Amino acid sequence: MKKILIFVLLLGGQFAFCQAQETQTQPVEDHSTDQYNSADDKFEPYPGGMMKFRKDLADKITLTRIKDINLKKGTLFSNAKITVKANGRIENILVTGNDPDFNKEVERAIKSLKTKLKPAERNGVPVRSYYSVPFTLTMNN
Repeated sequence: MKKILIFVLLLGGQFAFCQAQETQTQPVEDHSTDQYNSADDKFEPYPGGMMKFRKDLADKITLTRIKDINLKKGTLFSNAKITVKANGRIENILVTGNDPDFNKEVERAIKSLKTKLKPAERNGVPVRSYYSVPFTLTMNN
């Protein structure tokens, strides 16, 4: 009886390991319209153009908010990378540069914009788009 029981258990163990593995496949999502990646598509992000956008941002930058602005010499650089959602709202702002206070002020100025940006369009459908806006401030002390 013990031999039969051991034989059945060994045989049952073999069947457990011989079964085919079922693989679950994730459905493939189409992200082809998620982001703007062609210069041929319609592209006008701000009423009045990008130069008007830069001018409006420059007008919103308050130099007195930059810590020790009178003591700084040389040139301050900042580059803002902006992600605009398909509905025109700014989603992400990443500001990098050589002065953290200037970077914070540029980010504050971008967040204070009341005008929605117009998203890029691909095949007539609004898509997420990315913009890079450089800023330079030269100190003449």
